[in-house]
Amino acid sequence: YGQSNLSIVSKMKSMIFLLLLAVVGCNDSEKYEYDNTAEVLYTFDMQGVRVDVLRRGEDCHKKAEDGDMLTAEFHGFLENSFERFESSHDTGKPSSFKLGHGYMIKGLERGLQNMCIGEKRRLHIPAALAYGKIGDSKNVPPGADLIYDVEVIHIQKGTTPPNIFAKIDTNGDKQISKDEMANFILETGRTVTLR
Repeated sequence: YGQSNLSIVSKMKSMIFLLLLAVVGCNDSEKYEYDNTAEVLYTFDMQGVRVDVLRRGEDCHKKAEDGDMLTAEFHGFLENSFERFESSHDTGKPSSFKLGHGYMIKGLERGLQNMCIGEKRRLHIPAALAYGKIGDSKNVPPGADLIYDVEVIHIQKGTTPPNIFAKIDTNGDKQISKDEMANFILETGRTVTLR
């Protein structure tokens, strides 16, 4: 080989090494596996979900509640095998979702309540609060109990919905009469379904 060919080969080897290093270093979906040695600070029950707190939050002046928009890292595992079936690392970015609006399985909705920014929890979710007897038709078999490791990164507080009942109940007797409903409809031009 001539001097210039050796230089080209050397540069190509360096580029291949850097490319392999980048691929190995950036493969986040392979990095997070179930850690059965994780230290549990304390455990509590949240409406049928066992919650293990793995790390306290650094910012607890606002806690997650229904209506809030959360951004979180999460990793879901089948409880019987610890096989990961989904992860925010699979998409390459944290997930954002509104809490308390049925966008997630019930067990996640319950287990995320009152979390702080930076807090990390392990949620043990029974099948009845996950995908139940039918599974998710992809990765979660029927009747599977699940484990989620979740870390909240950001909480955007939701707005409190208006108290329509109080607006309609003009006399404050905690009952809505036909006249109060008719006046509300005439004034606002909209109807309300009361449950």
